[in-house]
Amino acid sequence: MTSVEIQAYSVDEAVRLALEQLELGEQDVDIEILSDAGPDEGDEALVRVTAKGMASQPIPRGTRTVQAGSARGAGHGSGPVRERRQPGVRRVPGDRPSSRGAPPRERPRPQVTERARDVDRVDEAEEKVAKEIVRELLAQMGIAADVVAVDNPSTMALDPEDPPTIFIEILGQDLGMLIGRRGDHLSQLQYLVNLIANRRLENWTRVVVDVEGYRTRREESLIGLAERIGRQVARSRRPIILEPMPPNERRIVHLTLRSNPDVTTESSGEGNMRRVTVQPRA
Repeated sequence: MTSVEIQAYSVDEAVRLALEQLELGEQDVDIEILSDAGPDEGDEALVRVTAKGMASQPIPRGTRTVQAGSARGAGHGSGPVRERRQPGVRRVPGDRPSSRGAPPRERPRPQVTERARDVDRVDEAEEKVAKEIVRELLAQMGIAADVVAVDNPSTMALDPEDPPTIFIEILGQDLGMLIGRRGDHLSQLQYLVNLIANRRLENWTRVVVDVEGYRTRREESLIGLAERIGRQVARSRRPIILEPMPPNERRIVHLTLRSNPDVTTESSGEGNMRRVTVQPRA
Protein backbone atom coordinates (compact mmCIF):
# COMPACT_ATOMS: atom_id res chain seq x y z
CA MET A 1 0.00 0.00 0.00
CA THR A 2 1.42 3.38 -1.03
CA SER A 3 -1.52 5.74 -0.47
CA VAL A 4 -4.49 5.90 1.87
CA GLU A 5 -7.39 8.25 2.60
CA ILE A 6 -8.57 8.40 6.20
CA GLN A 7 -11.62 10.14 7.66
CA ALA A 8 -11.61 11.02 11.36
CA TYR A 9 -12.88 13.66 13.77
CA SER A 10 -9.76 15.83 13.42
CA VAL A 11 -6.90 16.31 10.96
CA ASP A 12 -4.29 15.19 13.50
CA GLU A 13 -6.18 11.99 14.26
CA ALA A 14 -6.69 11.18 10.57
CA VAL A 15 -2.97 11.68 9.87
CA ARG A 16 -2.01 9.52 12.86
CA LEU A 17 -4.24 6.66 11.72
CA ALA A 18 -2.97 6.90 8.15
CA LEU A 19 0.67 6.73 9.28
CA GLU A 20 -0.15 3.68 11.40
CA GLN A 21 -1.81 1.97 8.45
CA LEU A 22 1.07 2.72 6.07
CA GLU A 23 3.61 1.94 8.81
CA LEU A 24 5.57 5.07 7.89
CA GLY A 25 6.69 8.24 9.65
CA GLU A 26 5.72 11.83 8.80
CA GLN A 27 9.08 12.41 7.11
CA ASP A 28 8.36 9.55 4.67
CA VAL A 29 5.01 10.74 3.31
CA ASP A 30 3.20 13.60 1.58
CA ILE A 31 0.03 14.78 3.36
CA GLU A 32 -2.93 16.36 1.58
CA ILE A 33 -5.93 17.62 3.53
CA LEU A 34 -9.01 16.93 1.41
CA SER A 35 -11.51 18.25 3.96
CA ASP A 36 -11.26 19.86 7.39
CA ALA A 37 -13.56 18.86 10.22
CA GLY A 38 -15.56 22.06 9.65
CA PRO A 39 -17.80 24.01 12.05
CA ASP A 40 -20.76 21.62 11.83
CA GLU A 41 -20.94 18.71 14.28
CA GLY A 42 -21.45 16.12 11.51
CA ASP A 43 -18.35 17.16 9.53
CA GLU A 44 -15.16 15.13 9.82
CA ALA A 45 -11.67 15.62 8.46
CA LEU A 46 -10.48 13.69 5.40
CA VAL A 47 -6.78 13.41 4.54
CA ARG A 48 -4.80 11.60 1.85
CA VAL A 49 -1.38 10.33 2.89
CA THR A 50 0.98 9.08 0.15
CA ALA A 51 4.41 7.51 0.45
CA LYS A 52 7.13 9.78 -0.96
CA GLY A 53 7.71 9.37 -4.66
CA MET A 54 4.38 7.66 -5.25
CA ALA A 55 1.49 9.24 -7.21
CA SER A 56 -1.64 9.71 -5.13
CA GLN A 57 -4.61 7.62 -6.34
CA PRO A 58 -8.28 8.39 -5.58
CA ILE A 59 -10.18 5.94 -3.42
CA PRO A 60 -12.38 3.79 -5.71
CA ARG A 61 -16.14 3.53 -5.29
CA GLY A 62 -17.23 0.74 -3.02
CA THR A 63 -14.19 0.91 -0.75
CA ARG A 64 -14.80 -0.87 2.54
CA THR A 65 -15.55 1.20 5.62
CA VAL A 66 -13.92 0.08 8.86
CA GLN A 67 -14.07 1.28 12.44
CA ALA A 68 -11.18 3.20 13.93
CA GLY A 69 -10.06 0.38 16.19
CA SER A 70 -9.50 -1.99 13.26
CA ALA A 71 -7.62 0.36 10.95
CA ARG A 72 -4.14 -0.92 11.75
CA GLY A 73 -4.50 -4.32 10.18
CA ALA A 74 -7.62 -4.11 8.07
CA GLY A 75 -6.11 -2.69 4.90
CA HIS A 76 -3.06 -4.88 4.31
CA GLY A 77 -3.30 -6.57 0.93
CA SER A 78 -6.76 -5.20 0.15
CA GLY A 79 -6.08 -1.64 -1.14
CA PRO A 80 -6.73 1.70 0.53
CA VAL A 81 -9.22 1.77 3.37
CA ARG A 82 -11.40 4.74 4.15
CA GLU A 83 -12.09 5.07 7.83
CA ARG A 84 -15.19 6.59 9.40
CA ARG A 85 -15.24 7.35 13.12
CA GLN A 86 -18.30 6.78 15.23
CA PRO A 87 -19.97 9.88 16.70
CA GLY A 88 -19.50 10.71 20.34
CA VAL A 89 -17.63 13.05 22.67
CA ARG A 90 -13.96 12.65 21.76
CA ARG A 91 -10.70 14.43 22.37
CA VAL A 92 -7.05 13.92 21.56
CA PRO A 93 -4.09 15.73 23.09
CA GLY A 94 -3.84 19.27 21.79
CA ASP A 95 -7.31 19.19 20.21
CA ARG A 96 -10.12 21.45 21.28
CA PRO A 97 -12.93 19.60 23.08
CA SER A 98 -15.65 18.37 20.75
CA SER A 99 -19.23 19.26 21.55
CA ARG A 100 -20.61 16.16 19.86
CA GLY A 101 -23.07 14.48 22.20
CA ALA A 102 -23.24 17.54 24.47
CA PRO A 103 -26.43 19.58 24.93
CA PRO A 104 -26.62 22.46 22.42
CA ARG A 105 -25.41 25.83 23.64
CA GLU A 106 -27.26 28.99 22.86
CA ARG A 107 -24.97 31.29 20.92
CA PRO A 108 -25.12 34.99 21.73
CA ARG A 109 -26.96 36.93 19.06
CA PRO A 110 -24.92 39.51 17.13
CA GLN A 111 -25.03 43.04 18.38
CA VAL A 112 -27.38 45.15 16.29
CA THR A 113 -25.85 48.39 15.13
CA GLU A 114 -27.01 51.39 13.16
CA ARG A 115 -23.80 51.40 11.10
CA ALA A 116 -20.89 49.12 10.25
CA ARG A 117 -18.19 50.80 12.32
CA ASP A 118 -15.32 49.34 10.28
CA VAL A 119 -16.08 51.47 7.24
CA ASP A 120 -17.25 55.05 7.79
CA ARG A 121 -18.22 55.44 4.16
CA VAL A 122 -21.27 53.16 4.64
CA ASP A 123 -24.29 55.21 5.67
CA GLU A 124 -27.72 54.31 7.05
CA ALA A 125 -29.43 54.57 3.66
CA GLU A 126 -27.06 51.98 2.16
CA GLU A 127 -27.58 49.62 5.09
CA LYS A 128 -31.33 50.00 4.72
CA VAL A 129 -31.11 49.07 1.03
CA ALA A 130 -29.04 45.98 1.81
CA LYS A 131 -31.44 44.81 4.51
CA GLU A 132 -34.45 45.34 2.25
CA ILE A 133 -32.83 43.25 -0.50
CA VAL A 134 -32.20 40.37 1.89
CA ARG A 135 -35.76 40.58 3.22
CA GLU A 136 -37.15 40.54 -0.32
CA LEU A 137 -35.15 37.44 -1.25
CA LEU A 138 -36.18 35.63 1.94
CA ALA A 139 -39.81 36.50 1.30
CA GLN A 140 -39.58 35.07 -2.22
CA MET A 141 -38.23 31.84 -0.69
CA GLY A 142 -40.99 31.76 1.92
CA ILE A 143 -38.56 32.07 4.83
CA ALA A 144 -39.50 34.07 7.93
CA ALA A 145 -36.42 35.51 9.66
CA ASP A 146 -35.04 38.70 11.18
CA VAL A 147 -32.52 40.72 9.15
CA VAL A 148 -30.20 43.07 11.05
CA ALA A 149 -27.02 45.05 10.39
CA VAL A 150 -24.10 44.18 12.67
CA ASP A 151 -20.54 45.27 13.34
CA ASN A 152 -17.79 43.29 11.64
CA PRO A 153 -18.02 39.93 13.53
CA SER A 154 -14.65 38.74 12.22
CA THR A 155 -11.45 38.89 14.22
CA MET A 156 -9.78 39.86 10.93
CA ALA A 157 -9.99 43.63 10.47
CA LEU A 158 -10.78 45.01 7.03
CA ASP A 159 -7.86 46.14 4.89
CA PRO A 160 -7.65 49.82 3.87
CA GLU A 161 -8.03 48.66 0.24
CA ASP A 162 -11.32 46.88 0.95
CA PRO A 163 -14.48 48.51 -0.45
CA PRO A 164 -17.17 49.92 1.87
CA THR A 165 -18.64 46.86 3.56
CA ILE A 166 -22.04 46.17 5.13
CA PHE A 167 -22.45 43.17 7.44
CA ILE A 168 -25.91 41.60 7.48
CA GLU A 169 -27.01 38.84 9.87
CA ILE A 170 -30.06 36.63 9.30
CA LEU A 171 -31.57 35.36 12.55
CA GLY A 172 -34.28 32.76 12.99
CA GLN A 173 -35.11 29.09 13.43
CA ASP A 174 -34.27 26.15 11.14
CA LEU A 175 -32.18 28.20 8.70
CA GLY A 176 -29.77 25.43 7.77
CA MET A 177 -31.07 25.36 4.20
CA LEU A 178 -29.80 28.93 3.77
CA ILE A 179 -26.28 27.80 4.67
CA GLY A 180 -26.02 24.58 2.68
CA ARG A 181 -23.11 22.18 2.56
CA ARG A 182 -19.91 24.04 3.46
CA GLY A 183 -21.82 27.32 3.10
CA ASP A 184 -22.58 26.85 -0.62
CA HIS A 185 -26.14 28.21 -0.38
CA LEU A 186 -24.99 31.14 1.74
CA SER A 187 -22.34 32.07 -0.83
CA GLN A 188 -24.95 32.02 -3.60
CA LEU A 189 -27.33 34.13 -1.53
CA GLN A 190 -24.58 36.66 -0.82
CA TYR A 191 -23.74 36.81 -4.54
CA LEU A 192 -27.36 37.64 -5.38
CA VAL A 193 -27.53 40.28 -2.65
CA ASN A 194 -24.37 41.98 -3.91
CA LEU A 195 -25.55 41.82 -7.52
CA ILE A 196 -28.84 43.53 -6.68
CA ALA A 197 -27.36 45.96 -4.13
CA ASN A 198 -24.83 47.37 -6.56
CA ARG A 199 -27.54 48.07 -9.09
CA ARG A 200 -29.44 50.09 -6.53
CA LEU A 201 -26.55 51.87 -4.81
CA GLU A 202 -24.58 54.68 -6.38
CA ASN A 203 -21.17 53.51 -5.17
CA TRP A 204 -19.65 50.02 -5.22
CA THR A 205 -20.37 48.44 -1.81
CA ARG A 206 -19.71 44.94 -0.56
CA VAL A 207 -22.40 43.15 1.45
CA VAL A 208 -21.35 40.24 3.68
CA VAL A 209 -24.30 38.04 4.60
CA ASP A 210 -24.26 35.55 7.48
CA VAL A 211 -26.84 33.17 8.96
CA GLU A 212 -26.91 32.61 12.73
CA GLY A 213 -23.14 33.15 13.07
CA TYR A 214 -22.12 30.43 10.58
CA ARG A 215 -19.24 32.48 9.15
CA THR A 216 -17.90 33.19 12.63
CA ARG A 217 -17.89 29.48 13.48
CA ARG A 218 -16.24 28.64 10.15
CA GLU A 219 -13.58 31.30 10.78
CA GLU A 220 -12.82 29.81 14.20
CA SER A 221 -12.52 26.37 12.61
CA LEU A 222 -10.14 27.64 9.90
CA ILE A 223 -7.97 29.48 12.43
CA GLY A 224 -7.69 26.29 14.49
CA LEU A 225 -6.87 24.27 11.37
CA ALA A 226 -4.21 26.77 10.24
CA GLU A 227 -2.56 26.77 13.66
CA ARG A 228 -2.50 22.94 13.81
CA ILE A 229 -1.11 22.64 10.29
CA GLY A 230 1.49 25.33 11.04
CA ARG A 231 2.74 23.33 14.04
CA GLN A 232 2.75 20.10 12.02
CA VAL A 233 4.70 21.60 9.10
CA ALA A 234 7.19 23.25 11.47
CA ARG A 235 7.73 19.92 13.19
CA SER A 236 7.95 17.65 10.11
CA ARG A 237 9.53 20.21 7.71
CA ARG A 238 7.17 18.87 5.02
CA PRO A 239 4.63 21.04 3.12
CA ILE A 240 0.91 20.32 3.49
CA ILE A 241 -1.73 21.17 0.89
CA LEU A 242 -5.16 22.20 2.18
CA GLU A 243 -8.51 21.55 0.54
CA PRO A 244 -9.76 24.00 -2.13
CA MET A 245 -11.24 27.10 -0.49
CA PRO A 246 -12.99 30.30 -1.61
CA PRO A 247 -10.96 33.54 -1.42
CA ASN A 248 -12.32 34.68 1.96
CA GLU A 249 -11.34 31.38 3.61
CA ARG A 250 -7.87 31.32 2.03
CA ARG A 251 -7.37 34.84 3.37
CA ILE A 252 -8.09 33.62 6.92
CA VAL A 253 -5.42 30.91 6.60
CA HIS A 254 -2.86 33.36 5.17
CA LEU A 255 -3.48 35.96 7.89
CA THR A 256 -3.43 33.37 10.69
CA LEU A 257 0.02 32.09 9.69
CA ARG A 258 1.46 35.40 8.48
CA SER A 259 3.32 36.01 11.74
CA ASN A 260 4.43 32.38 12.19
CA PRO A 261 8.26 32.41 12.01
CA ASP A 262 8.46 28.73 10.99
CA VAL A 263 6.11 28.50 8.00
CA THR A 264 4.94 30.39 4.91
CA THR A 265 1.75 30.07 2.85
CA GLU A 266 0.96 30.42 -0.83
CA SER A 267 -2.11 29.88 -3.01
CA SER A 268 -2.07 27.83 -6.22
CA GLY A 269 -4.57 26.44 -8.67
CA GLU A 270 -7.37 27.97 -10.69
CA GLY A 271 -10.98 28.89 -9.95
CA ASN A 272 -12.80 26.66 -7.47
CA MET A 273 -9.74 24.39 -7.15
CA ARG A 274 -7.45 27.13 -5.79
CA ARG A 275 -5.92 26.00 -2.49
CA VAL A 276 -3.36 27.00 0.13
CA THR A 277 -0.05 25.24 0.64
CA VAL A 278 1.66 25.59 4.02
CA GLN A 279 5.41 25.02 3.80
CA PRO A 280 8.42 25.42 6.10
CA ARG A 281 10.45 28.61 5.87
CA ALA A 282 13.83 28.16 4.23
